Amino acid sequence: MIALALLAALGAFALLALASERHRNRWDGVDIAWRRRGGWALVALTFATAFVAWGPVYGAIGALGLLMLGAGVSFLALNLTQR
Repeated sequence: MIALALLAALGAFALLALASERHRNRWDGVDIAWRRRGGWALVALTFATAFVAWGPVYGAIGALGLLMLGAGVSFLALNLTQR
């Protein structure tokens, strides 16, 4: 479950970053509104799987940590690669 939460967090911030003004042209196949909806759905999935894995108290803390990790990875991946 923790691996699923990590993958959901990575995917969430990748989709939300690809929906931003700066990176929207990197992936032309999907509409921007669907990227945002998918990103927020994956944020909710991250919290749900973290709650199942760690319980409600530690799950919230773990989910926020995984989301911060996902944000950092997607920030580095999008800003350090060529356009």
